[in-house]
Order: sequence, then structure tokens, then C-alpha cells
Amino acid sequence: MNRNLYLILLALGVLLSCEERTPDLFGDVTGVYFHNTTGTMSVTDSLDLTFVYEASDVMEVPVRIQLLGRPSDEDRPIDVSAASTDAVEGQDYILPQTSFLPAGASSVDYVVTLLRTDALKSGKKMLELELHANSHFSLAVSELDQVADTVSLVRFRIMFSDMFTSPPSAWDENLVGEFTQQKFELICKVLQIDPADFNDQTRITLAKLLYIGAEMTAYVREQVELKGRGEAFDQDAFDPETGEPLIFR
Repeated sequence: MNRNLYLILLALGVLLSCEERTPDLFGDVTGVYFHNTTGTMSVTDSLDLTFVYEASDVMEVPVRIQLLGRPSDEDRPIDVSAASTDAVEGQDYILPQTSFLPAGASSVDYVVTLLRTDALKSGKKMLELELHANSHFSLAVSELDQVADTVSLVRFRIMFSDMFTSPPSAWDENLVGEFTQQKFELICKVLQIDPADFNDQTRITLAKLLYIGAEMTAYVREQVELKGRGEAFDQDAFDPETGEPLIFR
């Protein structure tokens, strides 16, 4: 009994001697950094995008900027610059006119608008965004070490093109022939199919592929006849190098 009483008094003494403290997580630090994640929730400092599945000629790309510190009751400007060796502002991309962290917010999306051009069918372009310190925000963290690599938190690259790296998942060569980007774009144009549907096999079914093959074969045959009569025809129905009509079956 005396032993139990001693232990209780000892515990009370320890508790009374402890001084309550509230940790200051941020102190006086107020900074910003890029915080963009992949499907696996890993942080990434780059994106590789393609227009091939886009029906529109513009693509909006939100790039998340995160606050390090406490939100403010006023809007605060963020200093972001963009640089590229092969992309031209206004021709290949459009940047927001202003960039700021809204009052009360802990993050904001810096939305870059990419523009589809013919040059993107033969090569990628790259745009690099960079954060800079200003009177409102520091760059308290510049990089993050992950298991596989080290990513930048102050620079973010956007690569973009209008090319395929592989055929869409719903394409079947047995039903619509060998894949080419020209054939894909002709199908979408003539049959008014959303390019993104070709990555969804519930939309582009085997029955739909049979229909596509039959319709496009008939369309190309019609263009061959028009060309033979000297009438206006769709040049996209012919291989630009050989002049031969495209084959879909």
C-alpha cells in the first residue's frame, strides 16, 4: 500500500513540474513552394502532356502553389516567372496576368494555358516555371528528397506535344488496321468521335471498331473517286509521303 501511494505521489509531482507549452509550427516563416502530386501521391516537379486526346486546341494546366505558414486576411502577390528555349508566350502558351494567394487560402493553382500548334506534331516543347522570393513570401524549402529521386519545389517543368507515345488502349489493328496518328485524327474528324474515347473500351467497343473500320473504308474510297474525277477531296485520306489512300481494314 505504501509503495502504491509513493508511486501516485511521484507521478503527481512529475505532472505538476511540467510546464504546458504550445509548439509554434511555423514561427515567423512565410513561404511558398510548388506542391504537385502524381497518381501515387508522390510529389513531382514536371508534367509530360499531349494534345492527342484533347478535342480542344487549348489545354489548361493547373500548377499548385502551397503556402508554408499561416493564411492572411489579405491577398498576397506571388512572384512566378516562365522561361523556355522553344516555346513562345502568346503562340504556344498563355500565362495568368496576375498571380496571388487569396486571403484566407493556404494554396492556389497557377493555371498555364497551352496552345495546340502544328509544330507539336513533330516534337515536344518545354516550359519551366520558377518561384521567386518577394516581400510577402520567402523560399524556405527548395527541394524534397523522396525514395526514388530529389524533386525541386521552386521549379516546375511542363513538356507538351501533339504526338502519341503509344496507340490508345481501345485501338485494335485487326479491326481498323495499323495505328498511325493521321488515321486516328481522320477518324475523330470524320465520325466526330471524342479523342479521349479511344482510351475507354466501354465507349470504343469491338462493335464500334467494326463500324469505324467500315465507315472509314467507305470514306477513303469516296475520296479516291473524287480525286480521280478531279474534284475537291480530303487530302488527309492519303499518305502524305506515298500519296496512297489510307487503309483501315
